[in-house]
Amino acid sequence: MKAIGIDIGTTSICLVLYDQESGRIQESVSVPNRFLEGVFRQDADWIVSVVKEKLDWFLERNTDIDVIGVSAQMHGILYVDQEGMAVSPYYTWKETCGKKLFEGMEAAEWLSGKTGYPMYTGYGTVTHFVLDKMGEIPARAAGMVNIGDYLVMRLCGLSETRTDCSLAASFGGFDLSAGAFDFDALKAAGVDIRFYPQTAAYGKAEGVYRNIPVMPAVGDNQASFYAAAGEDGCAVSVNVGTGAQVSVMHTQLESIQTGEIRPFTRQGYLYVQASVNGGKVYEKLAAFIEETVELFTGAKIDAYEKMTALGMAAEETTLVVNPGLYGVRGKDDSYGSVQNLTEENFHPSDLLKAYVTGMAQELYQLYLEFPPKLRKGRRRIAASGNGIRKNRLLTQEVERLFGMPVEFGEWKEEAAAGAAMMAVRALEAAF
Repeated sequence: MKAIGIDIGTTSICLVLYDQESGRIQESVSVPNRFLEGVFRQDADWIVSVVKEKLDWFLERNTDIDVIGVSAQMHGILYVDQEGMAVSPYYTWKETCGKKLFEGMEAAEWLSGKTGYPMYTGYGTVTHFVLDKMGEIPARAAGMVNIGDYLVMRLCGLSETRTDCSLAASFGGFDLSAGAFDFDALKAAGVDIRFYPQTAAYGKAEGVYRNIPVMPAVGDNQASFYAAAGEDGCAVSVNVGTGAQVSVMHTQLESIQTGEIRPFTRQGYLYVQASVNGGKVYEKLAAFIEETVELFTGAKIDAYEKMTALGMAAEETTLVVNPGLYGVRGKDDSYGSVQNLTEENFHPSDLLKAYVTGMAQELYQLYLEFPPKLRKGRRRIAASGNGIRKNRLLTQEVERLFGMPVEFGEWKEEAAAGAAMMAVRALEAAF
């Protein structure tokens, strides 16, 4: 089969052409995504128009496409009317309204306690709850979906709202054992459950676009894992994009103290530890260096190549940097820091080395939060995301700390590739 995979990421939108026979990505195209000015919200219809333009370009060049798959940034929601048209922006996972106080507590924390399900600011259920309490749900809203679901609706001309379990679980308040939202718990906490989508059936296309089946959208974490590791129970997936995730696959539901359990394939679940810090913190360091050079010299530079060279050449440093610029999910008072700064280590190379080591240490600490049972037997790191693929120093430090080889797949756009591969698998399962 041949499939087109579409990924709607936070910072970019990517489409790939996947050929199952060769196992290769034959073509790819990527365009920047964008936030509305001043907020962590995006224009859903603009995203759809961009995807359609690029999708039509692919289909004009390739007449033998069997299926279309979609992956999307998780947790976010948008509202649609009865005709299935967007009546709100897309509230992304970076949406901050969940920090608003409700009965003396942040809404996300309050909902976690009331429902028994862990929720964080940016989760769809939290955003929906706060918008409802603030009276900001659009009057014409009849349902809510993830941006990937909305794209599928527009491609197929649908008005009914449905979502795959992989995205449904990212809203918050999803019962994994039942494979459905826990509406009793949500309703008891005062969440308006009328807006929630139905759960899509596995292996069943949502409709067609230009006579090509379109499968339900899946979470980008699951798609990236599938492209990088398949259903390999020996792999640890380290994905570094705008944020970062450390994931392992396990066949059974197990009790965990931290992190999330996400629906994956019929073979099991993904256990995920996530960070709001990822490749973005390295971008911020590059921007700081570029700004400093311009302020002192007036010259505009691209800092990345020199940063890599300095960091790779640096010896071990006593400088300790925690590059947690965006804090820790659920902890408002935990941000980055610099420690043990001395005359001997006060050099750019030490800063670069310590900064990237700090990024790797955060990933390793996330991994150690998995119970020993979930860490047992892991032998390799399946790395994905441009935040690690393009950062040789981070790759080196991750390999050193985890004590496992870091491996990259042949393709650079793992989420889009995974969406295509999972769509092929789902279509095959239908026959």
